Amino acid sequence: MRAVVFDGVGRVRVDVVSDPVVEEPGDAVLRLTCAAICGSDLHFFHGKAPMSPGEGIGHEAVGVVEEVGDAVTRFAPGDRVVVAFDIVCGACWFCERGQTQLCEDFRNLGAGAFGGGLAGAQAERLRVPVADVNLLGIPHGVTDEAAVFVGDVLTTGWYAASIAGIGPQDTVAVVGVGPVGYCTVQAALTRGPRQVLALDRDPARLALAAAAGAVPIDVTARHPVTAVAEVTGGRGADIVIEAVGHPDAFDTAADVARRGATVVVVGMYTGETVSMQLGVWWARAIDLRFSGVCPVHAWWEGAMAELEAGRLDPMPLVSHRLPLAQAAHGYDLFDRREATKVLLVP
Repeated sequence: MRAVVFDGVGRVRVDVVSDPVVEEPGDAVLRLTCAAICGSDLHFFHGKAPMSPGEGIGHEAVGVVEEVGDAVTRFAPGDRVVVAFDIVCGACWFCERGQTQLCEDFRNLGAGAFGGGLAGAQAERLRVPVADVNLLGIPHGVTDEAAVFVGDVLTTGWYAASIAGIGPQDTVAVVGVGPVGYCTVQAALTRGPRQVLALDRDPARLALAAAAGAVPIDVTARHPVTAVAEVTGGRGADIVIEAVGHPDAFDTAADVARRGATVVVVGMYTGETVSMQLGVWWARAIDLRFSGVCPVHAWWEGAMAELEAGRLDPMPLVSHRLPLAQAAHGYDLFDRREATKVLLVP
């Protein structure tokens, strides 16, 4: 079969690799119908997390079950399913408490040895371990293209907004409105806040956020602290969600938060560092929450229900649909911020 593989820092290629097979009783093998390029794939693309040439990449995918192991009870051949971007056991102490991102056997699709050696999801077929836990059925009224977001970014946005404790009088500021930030904006709006502010430097992303109902703030045209202060009586935002994963975005999130605010960090970090004056954070009574990797298994049924009901809609994000053979072009577009979301069709 064909699959996208890492080809060195800043490069991917489509290669012929071995077809996946059922290796363990809990496995399922899928024929993939849609995959996507995620912002966190760029961390591996740029070498921020280690991968070796030839290792499969990608973790967002939907497909049709082709084969299952003897221990699989929830799914059968022919079922349409979305794949969780992370593979967990579902039975350890953390999984039983809904903290699946802390699973004792946590693995990540398409992350090489760093993620447990699992194949990537940007491929024609995929083996999914512990399928009863790591697959979710797709309702008849939900398309494959929409469902692919549930395995990662849509559920991540839903999770971020949920743990932020958004109330009806709150002003919410989302720093960075790429795919995760956009989904966070939509999820925050379902909570009925006073307003949601979208901070970014990309006009196309700001336009998408504005169309979803957010107030756009171009941080290259206006100082974010001043802009947020103007719409909050000088206080700053009640809730700030940092959805970038960059020290500059973290600093912006801290700066636009009012005293006593909640700051949720959902952007992905690897080896970055920041300097924090702890006394300032303490004196301002800031509630700082690191979301960590999204515990998608605990939240994706809720996100799928919101998608099915039409209250969440990730489809405006899709700017490019490409055949799998053009994956390298898709990565280049996404890396140059010329695409908001690239879908790959095997």
